[in-house]
Amino acid sequence: MRGRGTQYTILMPATRDLSRERWSEYLDAISDELLNESVSIAVGHPPGPSAQEASRMALQGVSYDRRSDVFEVAAARGGPHLPSVLRHLVDRPARIAVDGWASLSPTLIEVDDADGTRTTITIGRAAPFAG
Repeated sequence: MRGRGTQYTILMPATRDLSRERWSEYLDAISDELLNESVSIAVGHPPGPSAQEASRMALQGVSYDRRSDVFEVAAARGGPHLPSVLRHLVDRPARIAVDGWASLSPTLIEVDDADGTRTTITIGRAAPFAG
């Protein structure tokens, strides 16, 4: 008698799209809440694989500039005397989604641009940065 193979299902967090009118206000609010949290940034074209752009950096902020129509995530690595800062920009974002429904502070932010490129920002525990 042959045994059946075990199948596993990976559950991704459910996301909700934010309305464009709320992008600036929402991102400004969570930036203060998530300052110096550990952050990873990956970029790809769903459903294909993503390329890791940054890993385990300290989140410095997320924002959306209405006039320029640009989403930005800033992250730092290093110490207070010689930090290294990464600024990842998404020009003309078409969609911003976050995980969870009730929590103000997300652990996942997805930003899609007009051509379908997705930036995935994963937020975890505090990163080793004291800025």
